[in-house]
Amino acid sequence: MKIEKYRPILVSFVTILMSSALPISAESFDPPDRTEARKQLEAAMKIGDLDAQVEPAEVIALAELMDYFEASYGLLRIHCQREDLTAAFETVEAMLDAGFWDYRRLLGDEELALINNGEELREMIRDARAEGYIAMLERESRDEMQHPDKIMSSLAIQPGEVVADIGAGSGYFTVRAAAAVGGTGRVIATDIRQQMLDHIDARLQAGAISNVELLKVESEDPGLPPGEIDTVLMVDVMHYVKDRSSYARKLKPALAPGGRVVVIDFRYDPKAEREFAPYPDQQVPRATLDEEMAGAGFEVAESFDFLPEQYFVIYRVAE
Repeated sequence: MKIEKYRPILVSFVTILMSSALPISAESFDPPDRTEARKQLEAAMKIGDLDAQVEPAEVIALAELMDYFEASYGLLRIHCQREDLTAAFETVEAMLDAGFWDYRRLLGDEELALINNGEELREMIRDARAEGYIAMLERESRDEMQHPDKIMSSLAIQPGEVVADIGAGSGYFTVRAAAAVGGTGRVIATDIRQQMLDHIDARLQAGAISNVELLKVESEDPGLPPGEIDTVLMVDVMHYVKDRSSYARKLKPALAPGGRVVVIDFRYDPKAEREFAPYPDQQVPRATLDEEMAGAGFEVAESFDFLPEQYFVIYRVAE
């Protein structure tokens, strides 16, 4: 049995793959065969092959997790039918903490009407999605794919610059940009979700970083101050933007003289098996992005090809 189809769920039992990913329905989920996995694990243990033990152990862990979720879901229905609000929310909290991801099921189940007609459950789900997304953004394998140090070196951000980290997420590049601009510079980290900004704020406080401004924005409006930004940084963000030309036109007034827009995003490859890439219908071909940016008055100033899965392009206002 191959583990690839289950691996997205097994990555720290994270609740989502990407903020745009649809939850997997437990009712339609094809559970792994733990009986066969146990045989494989026992065989690998007999010969002391630790590498061969990993995959069947993962399958068993996933199966046990699914059992826990289904048992907890049954308990949740009982609490709701008994109208025990406290116990119901305690059960939901435990499920979400363990990585339960089928939010549609929670919100659409008529037997859970006690809790799913109000705002509290939705807020709990928003928090769980944010935590799962942060875990994805901060995964250990990201550095291997993203090469953040090489990106920062290529950008050569100078002390005193003002950098806008759009869609800052967990602050993965925010803290790096803050170090680059130094005490005389400033980073404006934006996101559409307050949970992300709260996470960055805690990260800044823990690191005693004081040159970052946090800004909650709307999805189609960068919301940046006019004429101040030397570098707009958009890493793994542009594929979320619905009208990229319009968005780029809104970026232009925010740029300082000589300012630039840096876009790093996944290459269009609908057949590639990549762990955390957006869905193929969200992937933006480089040629398409260049054309859209040109329509907004930008031209390619420089590009780099060292990223294994992504393009890395610097745009400036066309002369």
